[in-house]
Amino acid sequence: MIIQHLLLFLTPSLSPSPCRSLTTFLQLLSLAASSAGEQVTLSCLAATKRTVGGFWFFDQSGQQIHSRQSYSLKTASFKLTATAASAGEYTCVYFVEDAGQEIPSNRSLPLSVKVQAAPTAPTLSLDPQQQVYRPGSYVKLLCSIPAPSGDVKEVQYYADVGFAVSIRVSNVKIYSYNLSLTGEELSGSYSCTYSVMKSERPVRSERSRVVHVNVKSHKISWIPEIIVGASFFTINGLIFFFSHCLMKRRDLKEQLQRD
Repeated sequence: MIIQHLLLFLTPSLSPSPCRSLTTFLQLLSLAASSAGEQVTLSCLAATKRTVGGFWFFDQSGQQIHSRQSYSLKTASFKLTATAASAGEYTCVYFVEDAGQEIPSNRSLPLSVKVQAAPTAPTLSLDPQQQVYRPGSYVKLLCSIPAPSGDVKEVQYYADVGFAVSIRVSNVKIYSYNLSLTGEELSGSYSCTYSVMKSERPVRSERSRVVHVNVKSHKISWIPEIIVGASFFTINGLIFFFSHCLMKRRDLKEQLQRD
């Protein structure tokens, strides 16, 4: 998901209170999200010289979603996770204390947060495609991008073994990254994303499906053969020994019968 707004200042709205009009600003700081799960920061500004008692944040249904109590600063912030469900309008209120009572300001004008889907995920494949790779070999991670090649500015690769790299690109539909398989520790699941420019900032795509790389060293294969061979000779030796004993016993019996 991406947040379309980068920075917004709201004109204050005024309303009478038991003391005086209290003015509130709500702004969206420039920590804009580029994909689902990232965060933006809503900042509420109290335009007053009086001591602030705290802040409240509200969603478009009017439900309070965050509060800062016993908070004397003139600004309070709330981090919002960018999802489809978080799209909507937000407002804030601060309050001062007078004669033991909390006197709220008028609500700020609503701040609209618009969320749209991230670019379509790319496809990741391996070249060569093998069940097992040996240490010291290479494999190409091919990230196929569905977006127009001129829009793509970066390609990112990830792995569950802690591997992550970002490469700036230009006019590509398939980007190839040569992964050096130095050892079995590089076995794992790999994926990729790409970034395009929207509203003059990079926006990251959904992540591709994972591919699996299995790195295994050569094993000493002659040990099982020795074991099998030794077993063969042991069994055949026992057969020969018992056959020889039976033959000698039969010859001795025939000799005794003749005598």
